[in-house]
Amino acid sequence: RSRRASPPTTRPGVDRSRSRTPKRHSSLDSDGGNVRLSSLRTLPEIARKTSTRWEGSLILKSSLFPAKFHLTDGDTDVVESLMKDENGTRNLRITQRLRLDQPKLEDVQKRISTSSSHAIFLGLAGSNSSISIDDPNVQTRPLRNLVSYLKQKEAAGVISLLNKETEATGVLYVFPPCDFSTELLKRTCHGVTDEGLKEDHLIIAVVRGGTA
Repeated sequence: RSRRASPPTTRPGVDRSRSRTPKRHSSLDSDGGNVRLSSLRTLPEIARKTSTRWEGSLILKSSLFPAKFHLTDGDTDVVESLMKDENGTRNLRITQRLRLDQPKLEDVQKRISTSSSHAIFLGLAGSNSSISIDDPNVQTRPLRNLVSYLKQKEAAGVISLLNKETEATGVLYVFPPCDFSTELLKRTCHGVTDEGLKEDHLIIAVVRGGTA
């Protein structure tokens, strides 16, 4: 309370940082907050009920996969501040793989819980119309191909994020369906059923700070 009594000469940045805190989960507020997400049972329902979205493509080698991500947990700020490539377009290239073994997953879990901000998304197939890429060697393929590739390799895709203007960094993990990714989704979507998870999907974890 005493902070409110500070004189009007306070830097505007201070107020801004204070007002930013409620932005956490703002994608969910329009639907009555997190409680509403906990009752959803299928992936299409989750996609309909989350309003913060990222739409673009994931690129692996010479394949491009149109995708849209729906925020289920965490901070909306990472979408605008980090989730673009160096040219400012929403094409994110997977440059590394992370094996889905226990020590590595524990490390990711630790990064999520200790970072200054993070976000968890449900990733579903996007539309080709929103994609533009200049590289003639890159072919567009359906997202399910990426899902089955990562499943087969028993690995997550890893993308290093860098905002050139602000020099903010982050790491984006692309998880195929697995116990770990289901746990991340169920942090807020407690009611999702095994049947509801059968559709091809990815779980995306974005962690602000650090490098891959």
